[in-house]
Amino acid sequence: MTISNEAHQPLPFSSALGSLIEATDAIKNFRAIALLALTFIGAVLVGGVLTMLAGSMSSVVLAFLGGLMAFLVMFYGSNAVGIMLMRDAQGQPGMSLVDAVLVSLYTSHRLIAVFIIEFLIVLAAMIVIAIILFVCKIPVLGPVLYTVVFPLSAIVLGVLVFALFYVMLPLAGPAAWSGATVFQIIARLNLIVRTKLVSVILLEVLLFLITAFTALLIFGVLGTGVSLTSGMSAGILSLGEMNMYALAAGLGRGGSGSGYLIAAGLGGGLLMAAAAVVPGLIFTKGVCIIYLNATRNVDFSASEASLNDGLATVKKKAEEARERARALAEQAATPAAPAAQAAAPADSLQCPSCKAPVAADDAFCGECAHKLK
Repeated sequence: MTISNEAHQPLPFSSALGSLIEATDAIKNFRAIALLALTFIGAVLVGGVLTMLAGSMSSVVLAFLGGLMAFLVMFYGSNAVGIMLMRDAQGQPGMSLVDAVLVSLYTSHRLIAVFIIEFLIVLAAMIVIAIILFVCKIPVLGPVLYTVVFPLSAIVLGVLVFALFYVMLPLAGPAAWSGATVFQIIARLNLIVRTKLVSVILLEVLLFLITAFTALLIFGVLGTGVSLTSGMSAGILSLGEMNMYALAAGLGRGGSGSGYLIAAGLGGGLLMAAAAVVPGLIFTKGVCIIYLNATRNVDFSASEASLNDGLATVKKKAEEARERARALAEQAATPAAPAAQAAAPADSLQCPSCKAPVAADDAFCGECAHKLK
């Protein structure tokens, strides 16, 4: 699935800021609402049921399996929702829930690869800086070198972390949802970091505020309702004190807990999962809009070609190093030349009578006059 940006015209930052408000229109996409609700509810059900079984059986493996299954449901389901909202943000025809899930199952693993590569990049930068800091331990020259190393390291790590958390991680999803491959995602996000880092961060801050306000409003309403309902339930059903700890404890004990507490825990979890649908949709469509605004009429061919050339160079150097290592290993395993081996006995000829050293062409020993030939 490839989505083109050619139909969009470039927008100034003020217009891009206004277009971000359109992220709230995500609540009109009923297919996305249904899919995200099913994703959240499915994750809660899978995790909750396996957690109850793990609690009743005291099985750590089953608890881990429940968490893993809940994560996979959330991961592939939320990516399917992202694919639907990306098409919506681009004005393309919608797709069915089944098609979105199938595309997600086929492409979402790209995000895992991107996250691993990004982590390795940060780790490599920190290792290089750590090596340079060890070099700064040299007496006399070390403090002088550290005067330059300290500010440069602070700048590199600061920009790297900001780029990672405000560009790489949030926009990797929209890039994958638009059909980009792993290396295309890396190349495009790298160009965005180098050219539009500040504007992207400002737009994301606004998106966070919009999402947080929406979530605060929704969960404020639900929190009030849950508090009143819990108080009434505790008095009428004689459940004692009902709070989040009691509900979680009821789920953790499995079948040994109160049936009402287990029901309240599952029902409350489903309620909170459903409530998270609206903020989740707004944030997902918001990052899609930010990505589209950052990539309007941008030619990524040079960046992608540069990345491919760099990868080809690294691969070539690795191949050359492997060939050199193999040649050195073969040379070390080759026995010494016969001429060198024959020279040693010639230099160590001795007279059989007095053991004095003699030459190969001597007819008599110079010490005892013993006849050699």
